[in-house]
Formats: sequence, structure tokens, C-alpha cells
Amino acid sequence: MSPRRILSAAVILLLAIALCLPRMIEAQSVPLDVKIKWKAYPIERGVSNAITVTVANKGAALLQLFSVGLQFDWMKKDTYIVSGESRTPKNVTQYGAVSFDIGFQVADDVSPGQHEARLNLKYATFVNGTWGRKALVYVIPNVQIVVKPGFSLNTTIITIIIIIVAILVLERKRIQAVIGKRMKREAKPSKPPEELE
Repeated sequence: MSPRRILSAAVILLLAIALCLPRMIEAQSVPLDVKIKWKAYPIERGVSNAITVTVANKGAALLQLFSVGLQFDWMKKDTYIVSGESRTPKNVTQYGAVSFDIGFQVADDVSPGQHEARLNLKYATFVNGTWGRKALVYVIPNVQIVVKPGFSLNTTIITIIIIIVAILVLERKRIQAVIGKRMKREAKPSKPPEELE
């Protein structure tokens, strides 16, 4: 390999590192550590549930948490479930943590299976005498939504019931005729005892 090609490869490598460096520094500079715990899991449709969110200050001198909103992938963009507790700004000291619950209920029209949830955290850090406001989106992949156990009328069962009712209505005369013949056979009078002798 010629020195010119080695130099070109080194320049390209340095440019690639320089382009990635701000993103790496930004990712490392997030002072929050977020942990979650579902009240009940997997999540049942139509049943009240909650998520416990714990936000820890990984080392900022002082951090102020403004709000935490929960969003599922079936919700409209920029729509979040926010509890009153998480709307109240909280000061989180260095290496301290704060926890709170966000209650929710999954609607019956949400399809069961894997979904994605997001936590939108708004916070500020106190650096060099000023507050710097920031936002962080924490993605929760593979959230399992299940249907509540028990009997539920789905479209297949409703279709089968409609077909059976339609057959009974359309064939009612034949059914009445068959039932009528059986009733006549059962009602046929027997011979009086004196004729049997």
C-alpha cells in the first residue's frame, strides 16, 4: 500500500471519528439514570396499571426534574400520560434519586402483542451559575400487551352466532314440521285395555 493511500485512509478515519465524537460526548453527558417497574406485567387491556419511574442524578451538582410523560406507540404524537406527582418540579441532589407512579389503562381496541413505550423527561442542570433545560426520550421496547383472560365476543364468534340464527329463521318451517311429526307420533292414542284382550 502506498503512503498516499495510507494518508487518505487516515484522513477519512479521523473525519469519521470527528463526526461521531459530538454524539458520543452528548450521549455520555446525560446526567440521568432511569429505571422503570410495571405494577403488573404483562399489561392487560382494560385493566388499570401503573409504571414506577425512578430517576437518579448520576453526578450533576444539582438537577431539577420538571416532568415525566409516558407514551405508547398507539397514542398520537406529542400526547403523553403525565401524573400530577410527576408534573411538580423536583430537585435531585448529586447521586440522589426520585420515584413516582404514572397510572394508565390500555384501551380495548389496542392490538395484543409487542408494543413500544417512551418516557419523555424534561429536566435542567445547574452549570456555571445557569440552568440549562433539556429533554430526554427514554425508549421502552417490547412492551407485552395481552387480552384479559375470560370469554370475550370476537368477530368470529359473533359471525358464527349470526349464521346459526339465520339458519334457524330460514328453516323454521321444516323444524316445526319435524317437531310436529314427533309430537303426533308420541300423542297417538293406544288401544283401550278391553280391545287388547
